[in-house]
Amino acid sequence: MNTSPILSGLAREQIAPQLLWSRRLSDGRDMCAQEWLTGKILTPSDMNRKQIIDILTRLHRSRPLMTQLTRLGYKLETPLDLIQSWIEKAPTALKNNQYLQLVLKDMRENLPSFREDYATIVHGDVRHSNWIETDSSLIYLVDWDSVRLTDRMLDVAHMLCHYIPEHQWVEWLTNYGYKNNQTVMNKLIWYAQLSFLNQITKYYENLDLDNVNREIYALRIFRDKYRKKK
Repeated sequence: MNTSPILSGLAREQIAPQLLWSRRLSDGRDMCAQEWLTGKILTPSDMNRKQIIDILTRLHRSRPLMTQLTRLGYKLETPLDLIQSWIEKAPTALKNNQYLQLVLKDMRENLPSFREDYATIVHGDVRHSNWIETDSSLIYLVDWDSVRLTDRMLDVAHMLCHYIPEHQWVEWLTNYGYKNNQTVMNKLIWYAQLSFLNQITKYYENLDLDNVNREIYALRIFRDKYRKKK
């Protein structure tokens, strides 16, 4: 079961599996059942697929899905809003981590530009375990609990900093539709750091401390490498 109210729209866009039925619950939420599919969860090595770029492009350019979220009460989130959201929801141990506090301070002082008219619907958690490939080679994006209205770079930066080798970034961004310039790269660096913070939180909430430490270490390596290039 999945209670996401946008599943029917996602299915129409061929981004998520087909919706079989939907029922309104007593608390006002919608309960939905999706088509059962046999297949596999993508691995990190599967993530450099053109189908994934196609799906993200289709998602981020969907005006009907954005309109639907707006009608459901979703608000546009600026880069500062995204940082505040992380601070409000992160466990106390992470908020008190001195290194993460340093990262947040630096991110606040270097907020990327944000245009409301460029905001899109984003998935918010495009890690490989949320992508499935059916036995008929169709790829779908699942688990829409983190969906929001903000800069599409939130999804794109996670893809690049977690799965795509650096020497392929320009090609990936070009195939997606970005221009190759310093403004785009600066925005990529900022949102990549946010993607590390989000993954650190998810691992911590799952009591997966090994991956928490791996993700913090990866964030350190990323910042040491790319913050110096700005």
